[in-house]
Amino acid sequence: MTRISIRSASLALALTATVSTGALAQNRASMEVPADKARVTGQMTIDYASRSERSTSGIDTYDLQELKVGDLFIMRGSVQRQPGERMTYSLRYDVFNPQNPGQIARDVAILRGDLPIDRRGRYLPGDGNLRIDVVKGQQSSSKFGGVLQGRKVLKWWDVASRLRDAKSEATKIYSRVVEGKTVSIAVKNPDPLGFENVTLAAGPFSFLVPAKVSGNLDYDYELGNWLTDANGLNVSYTIGDRPYSDKISGSIRFVEEEGSFTDPAGKKREYTGYYDYNLRWNEQTAANDQSFFSNNQTQDADAFFSSSDQTKPGLYGKVYYKDSEDYCKKQKGEKGEDECVGPTRSEVVYDLKPVGLTYQQLASWFKIEPLALGPLTDE
Repeated sequence: MTRISIRSASLALALTATVSTGALAQNRASMEVPADKARVTGQMTIDYASRSERSTSGIDTYDLQELKVGDLFIMRGSVQRQPGERMTYSLRYDVFNPQNPGQIARDVAILRGDLPIDRRGRYLPGDGNLRIDVVKGQQSSSKFGGVLQGRKVLKWWDVASRLRDAKSEATKIYSRVVEGKTVSIAVKNPDPLGFENVTLAAGPFSFLVPAKVSGNLDYDYELGNWLTDANGLNVSYTIGDRPYSDKISGSIRFVEEEGSFTDPAGKKREYTGYYDYNLRWNEQTAANDQSFFSNNQTQDADAFFSSSDQTKPGLYGKVYYKDSEDYCKKQKGEKGEDECVGPTRSEVVYDLKPVGLTYQQLASWFKIEPLALGPLTDE
């Protein structure tokens, strides 16, 4: 991959400006990412200072190193979190020249601003002026907005009490169609991460338009999985004069086990667990009614979470975690013993494969994930 000179960078930016106008831009946004370019790789290191006895700052830091999203852009930089108060973003975008993906223009845009958290656990990007600023080429600024309703449990060590409560509370059924058959699982008292007319900012290319997100990602405390219900996550946007509405459904399953893997750079690494992505775009809808479930559906967790069929438009693959608990703060557990409140450090490696997604769809998801970074990485 060639790093371009200042003169070449100017040329690349001129080309991105050209591709951002008219019908060509519309085609680019709605164009399917080529299979040979469709991969998401990168690393992130999370230091949970708020959980460490060695830290006096109490500020958690997410250090994102070269998260490469297809042949669209590379994100790098940091996010700082003051638990229960705010997230502060400083993530830079390097962009690939659409007409010559071997060329990269550095520091074209910045995702910056605050994501305040109110007393009700709601994340309010508009209040913190969270935005994407394009600072090279055709300069622009586009804001995030709406409300991201955080999970009910804000402290990691409160999960045990949440599990106890779940035993006496409502069961929710999740269903999907697998090989023509509806399969379902039952989850006790899931905790929704709610998207309430959340606005995703445009950029870093101007052909990547703003989008609105509504719906829930539900968290299963017993198994550590993220699920969508029958309504899914709905993402709406307009390219040119044509409106689009995507429904994202499926799961991000947590697997708690130790092992090793070879990362995208060919380096062997260890992990303590991973998230298995099985998210679909606009897949066949399954009935999701309690009475229907009891008579006509099959409970089959393995089939429900299976990602063996990767022919349908979606996002598949794994995000690996290597957690450590050095110098962790402790709380009394259920048996009265001191237990760590959670990992103090996580080393995260992304290895995801988009299938059949357009550039707009892929970019939108990787604006959703940074917005929900705190809740998604707390487990």
